[in-house]
This record gives sequence, structure tokens and C-alpha cells, in this order.
Amino acid sequence: MNAETLHRIAAAVALAVGGGAALAPGHLMRLYGASEPLTGPGRLGWRLFAARNLVVGTAAWRGDASARAAIVAVQAVDQVAFAHAGLTGATPRRTWAAGSLTSAALIALGAAARRLG
Repeated sequence: MNAETLHRIAAAVALAVGGGAALAPGHLMRLYGASEPLTGPGRLGWRLFAARNLVVGTAAWRGDASARAAIVAVQAVDQVAFAHAGLTGATPRRTWAAGSLTSAALIALGAAARRLG
């Protein structure tokens, strides 16, 4: 697999998660193992998350090198948030684990693409 393909896969994942968070945040939340109903602030948070992923994912899909680097950079920050959520019990274990694994996959894709040039 070449670097371009890996970048495209990472962009597609960002777009899929961003689209899910924008169009059906409650459904996406349930897919990640959280069952509590979304409140107004929770919906806002998911929609902000969606906006970030959709903007960065679209630019990365189009080949923007800065956006492709940003996918990895924002995932590093997300890893800290997932770790905090897991350590404090702020989210169900399955939720933070699934989010952390998705984020780690994006980091791995970005790292592999960078290694391939």
C-alpha cells in the first residue's frame, strides 16, 4: 500500500466519523457504547467534533499536506482526552476504549503514510 492510499483511508475514516457525529450524534454515540441520552451541551460537543473532522477530513482527502498532518496531531490530543475520560470514569469503558482505538488507528495510518513518503 502506498502513502496516498493510507492518507485517503485516514481521511475517509475522519469523514465517516464526522458525518456520523453531524447527522446522527446519538446513533454514533451508541455505536461507541454510550447509552445515556444526549443533552444540549452533549449535542453541541458532538457537532463541534463533527465540524472538525469534516473540515480536516475533506482537506486531507483533497491532498492538503497540512490537513493530513493535522489528522495525526488532533488524534494525539484526542488520546489525552480519551485517557482522561477512562481514568476518571467520565465515560463508559467501552466508549473511551473504542474512541481511543479509532484514534490510534488514525495515528498509525498517518505514521505509516509518513514513513512511506
